[in-house]
Amino acid sequence: MLKTLKNIRKLYNAKLLFVSNDIDVKKTIENEFDEYFKELTLVESASEVLLLLKENNYDMIIIDTDVEAKDFDNICAQVSEAAPTLPKIIISNKDNNEDIVTAINNSAYTFLTKPLRPKDIKLSVIMCLNQTKRGDKIEFQNGIYFDEYRDQFFKPGGILVDFTRLEKGFLKLLITRKGEITDYDTIKSVVWKGKNMSIYTMRNIVNKIRQKTYYEIIRNHSNRGYVIDDMQK
Repeated sequence: MLKTLKNIRKLYNAKLLFVSNDIDVKKTIENEFDEYFKELTLVESASEVLLLLKENNYDMIIIDTDVEAKDFDNICAQVSEAAPTLPKIIISNKDNNEDIVTAINNSAYTFLTKPLRPKDIKLSVIMCLNQTKRGDKIEFQNGIYFDEYRDQFFKPGGILVDFTRLEKGFLKLLITRKGEITDYDTIKSVVWKGKNMSIYTMRNIVNKIRQKTYYEIIRNHSNRGYVIDDMQK
């Protein structure tokens, strides 16, 4: 049903990371969420979370105060450092002031107390993903992705790729023409708006994009033009 609602963003391509040492909560999350989201990763320890954040892009993390081998405030701080823009939901079996302050200081979207009703956690996730501008992502190799909603490119952990206007415009054009070779005249017309542009200038832009991401993100077809690397949504 959720996929048909006009005001719900594309939740079915969302990737969630959940950390808890509470077996009952993990079962609740696992049983309720598989239908709606692209990927749900459940872990118990802070070390697993930090390793996953280095190697993957997630749209949200749900942190239970009952977490293995780390204090709750410690793991929140480490998650915030590793992925500054990653939205967070906090759940707890108690609502003491210390945990609430930790959640607030780490920009958590909301704080839920146990026992959890499945629909409460589900609605919190849906609303958070929509209200925190979770993008509809186009993913490339090495964790690089384009957030269509925010119109920006990011590295793993939500780190912004600092493209110039021309660099970003070049990549966006290739994305719209995925699977096709984009010729030099089209690039000049769309990206440079018809202004003077030499083939050497274009090559320089391509090299800068590759340096900021990875070499194969743009593929050159000699004397014909460029094509974007394979991507997935």
